[in-house]
Parts: sequence; structure tokens; C-alpha cells
Amino acid sequence: MAEIRDWKLSETNLSRAQQIPYEVAVLPIGATEAHNLHLPYGTDTFQVEAIAERACAAAWEQGAEVLLLPSIPVGINENTLGFPWTLSYKPTTILQMLRDTVGCLEQHRLMKLLVLNGHGGNELKAFLRELFRETKVQMILVDWWTVDPQALQTAFDDPGEHGGEMETSLMLHLRPDLVEMEQADEGEVRKPHFTGMREGWAWVARPWDILTTNSGVGNPAASTAKKGQQFLQRCVDKIAQLIVEMANEPMDDWYPYERD
Repeated sequence: MAEIRDWKLSETNLSRAQQIPYEVAVLPIGATEAHNLHLPYGTDTFQVEAIAERACAAAWEQGAEVLLLPSIPVGINENTLGFPWTLSYKPTTILQMLRDTVGCLEQHRLMKLLVLNGHGGNELKAFLRELFRETKVQMILVDWWTVDPQALQTAFDDPGEHGGEMETSLMLHLRPDLVEMEQADEGEVRKPHFTGMREGWAWVARPWDILTTNSGVGNPAASTAKKGQQFLQRCVDKIAQLIVEMANEPMDDWYPYERD
């Protein structure tokens, strides 16, 4: 019989949870969208849940009283709906989910929240700014794939942006049963016409059904499970360290900054 993991809300129970003074909550947010032709629609959610679980388990082993919340499996995908069966919540819906979650945490006096984002389209900084004056819960945001830029560049020939080498390698490690490499295309993208967009200082919400052939950005051909495992572990270790630091830091007016 599997052991109940007290750090995972969906597995623990009231008799156990009410005895633990949880210090940090972790909220993973993923997406449900096409990922090239060879990866499952739940790629972003599979990845962020796996990283959250492993990071919480590692932090718990180091003494951090962390509570992993159920993930939000649908993200902001308004500009990728051109591909069949992609699901999207509007930004205002995600904001309200965050607001409601934070309200529950405040009710239960759990005042530290790590929002672990698993989807590039979930641009959440503005949401945390909007909630800043509404709640006493202290929120920290992490886009998990950004925590170790050096490891990202050294682990992969070309990480790619969407369904490329990085994401495919992680899925070959996490869920190889759901990866159909023989179906993958090369992930080429249409180049922008305007100079500012080419140089990176002009931005547009990209229509992915026009930008890409089959939703992929980046060639997955060089992907391996070993690359995915090594990069995932680097990210897990750094996120676990952050959770431990959050748990150990006193909750006062200075949190999360150094004191005078």
C-alpha cells in the first residue's frame, strides 16, 4: 500500500493535515494545447506537476512544511485555439482562480504561496501585481523552465520554444508512453515581416496556426530521455531550495527581503 504523502493536499486527509503547521503552498499552473504532432495535449501540465511533486518531496525531506495544491490544468491559450481541441481560460478567469485560491489560503492562515507556472502563455506577473493590495498572502512566481538558463543551454542542442527538444526530452523521461516521435515535424516557424518584430522589440500575440505548421516551435529530433532527466533534476533542486528558504523565512514586514 502506498504511503500517504502529507505534503500533497489531494492525498492527505483532515486527521493528518490538521496536525501540520504548513508554511508554504505550491500552486502549479499548466495548459492543455497541441504540442507539435508527437506530444500530448497535457504536456505543460504533466511537466509542471512532475516538477512540483519532486520539488515538494525534496523540500519536505529537508524539513519544509510544504503543501502542494491541485494544479490548474488549463491555461491562457487564446492565440492557439486555431488548433483543434486546444483549451483556453481567459486571463480574467485565471486571475479569478488565483484570487479565490489566495482567499482560501488566507482563510486557513497559510500566508506563503509559490505559483509554479508551466506554460509560456500564462503571463502571470500582472495578476500578482493586481492581487498585491488585496491579500496578505505573499506570492512568489516561478516559470519553471527559467530557473537554470545555463543548464538549459548546455543540456540541449536547441531547446526550442514549444514541442521542441527540451519539452520532448522531458516527456521522453516522464511519459515516454505518450510520445510518438515518428509523428513529429521539424517545428519551423514563419518569420515576421516587420523589422521591430525581427529584432525583438516589437511584440504581437502570435496566431500559432499561422506562425507554425503543426504548433511546434523547435526541432525535437535530438531529444533524449537522459537530457530531459538531467535538466528536470536541475530545476527540481533549485525550486526545492526556494521552497525550503520560503518555509524557513519568518513571515514579517520584511519577507522576503533581508532585514536591517
